[in-house]
Amino acid sequence: MKTALLALLVASIWGITPIFEKLSLINASPFTVMTIRFIFTATCVGIVSLLTGKYRELTNVDVKTFFWIILAGLLGGIVGLFIYFVALKEDLVSKIAPITATFPLFTALYAYIFLHEPITLLRLIGIVLIVLGLMFINWNSISGPVE
Repeated sequence: MKTALLALLVASIWGITPIFEKLSLINASPFTVMTIRFIFTATCVGIVSLLTGKYRELTNVDVKTFFWIILAGLLGGIVGLFIYFVALKEDLVSKIAPITATFPLFTALYAYIFLHEPITLLRLIGIVLIVLGLMFINWNSISGPVE
């Protein structure tokens, strides 16, 4: 129960974040917003790492793990975030955020391909519901205005 509440808290935080991101993109380019965000985040993580002594763990990361961390950061943190900011700058936050929130659909597919995780009937139903939910949220964009 505690972890579900924590996950719900994260979802609520992630739910408000696109609003602030959209506002930040009104007078700044996606690249500028990303640069400031990464500098701020890196500074905060660095300070917490120093204060907690967690920086010592950095020397324990093996080469293979380091590669996966860098690849995830490159794809999700740089390429994906930049494309997301470009889309967010050009369109409605209420349209873009739900589309990007369909990433569990892709995660399930990639987990099946690369990690050989099973796609159970319940997982398949969940994937269908994600697609249907996205269609309902963006119905006007798909079919035109309802009259």
